Amino acid sequence: MGVAVQKAQLYEETRDQAIELKKANKGKDEFLSIMSHELRTPLNVIAGYAEMTKRGIFGEINAEQHNALGKILGHSKDLLGMIGGILQATKIDAEAVKVAKEEVALGELLNEIKSTYAGSLDKNLTLRWDYPSELPSVATDREKLKHILQNLINNAIKFTDQGSITIYVGYATDSRKVAFKVADTGIGISEEELPFIFEKFHQVDSSATRTYGGVGLGLFIVKKFTEGLGGELSVSSELGKGSTFTVTLPIEL
Repeated sequence: MGVAVQKAQLYEETRDQAIELKKANKGKDEFLSIMSHELRTPLNVIAGYAEMTKRGIFGEINAEQHNALGKILGHSKDLLGMIGGILQATKIDAEAVKVAKEEVALGELLNEIKSTYAGSLDKNLTLRWDYPSELPSVATDREKLKHILQNLINNAIKFTDQGSITIYVGYATDSRKVAFKVADTGIGISEEELPFIFEKFHQVDSSATRTYGGVGLGLFIVKKFTEGLGGELSVSSELGKGSTFTVTLPIEL
């Protein structure tokens, strides 16, 4: 009887702890979602006014002011990206991310993404786009696929100071799959770090003096989105020589 009573008490305590933990997680997710949304609005206003001032809409500005406004815009963009990442990660944790299915013309999507990198990268970098002129249409979530590819390209640019980044797309008719590869000549990833790079909030360099910023959510979101689209994500890398990320997706979601 004594053992039975102890087990019953232990069960009640465990259940109560699980309920409290669930409430705490829900409160955390709601807080992050609200804060992410509320922070984006003033940041968008700051970026908007900075852009208008930089264009001379409110009057002429000198070279130093032009340069300073460029930095404001750059850092605002970085912050908006971080906030967007937190919001996406919160939705993923809450299982609130829905996958849409639509017909996506890969060639058009890739040309659209390519056009966003047509300007200067402020680095001694060459972006190479290697994909055939004719690619099949795929039934998938267009926005999530776009997010995956842009995130991998941005990540490659971030960790590559010079050299090249190659974006390759290939289609295997026998397997009915499309492979997207983003290869860079950047800093690379050590063998010890590779198993952890897709974890939430993981930083290769987590020191206070680290060279590269970010909150460590980009690759976590890429992995979750890829899985949501029924695909696979892999990486090969060598420290000091670069990395190659490969996303393989089915033609039909």
